[in-house]
Amino acid sequence: MSDLPDSRLARDLSVSAMRLNRRLRLRHSSDRLPVAHLSILTTLLREGPMTTGELAARERIKPPSVSRSTHALVESGLLDRLAHPTDGRQVVLQLTDAGTAAAKEEVAAREIALAAQLDDLSPQQRETLASAARILTEIVEKVD
Repeated sequence: MSDLPDSRLARDLSVSAMRLNRRLRLRHSSDRLPVAHLSILTTLLREGPMTTGELAARERIKPPSVSRSTHALVESGLLDRLAHPTDGRQVVLQLTDAGTAAAKEEVAAREIALAAQLDDLSPQQRETLASAARILTEIVEKVD
């Protein structure tokens, strides 16, 4: 059992997660796209086509912000707007082939950056980190 108080552990995890995310995003493979656009592309790659409202909820940003970003992504040929199958008032956002390639390139760049750091870990550290990753995933899925 750890002697670390829950509040300290929470703070340490929060700071580490923010720093890791920031550093990975700052090293992103595509200097031509803002980080917010890359986030949208990788969300659509991971979760598939969705409406603007669904995307706003997933990204935890306001629908007008998603609309502006997705408009720019459509204009750049990375997203398509498709007619919603049951609601004529909505559109479904879907990656184009170029959008899929850009998102996969971003994911691969992050994985390469992390893999280089994992090479320096002992087998025990890697096992501990694998367990921590599973726990963090569970926590992330519960956080509103």
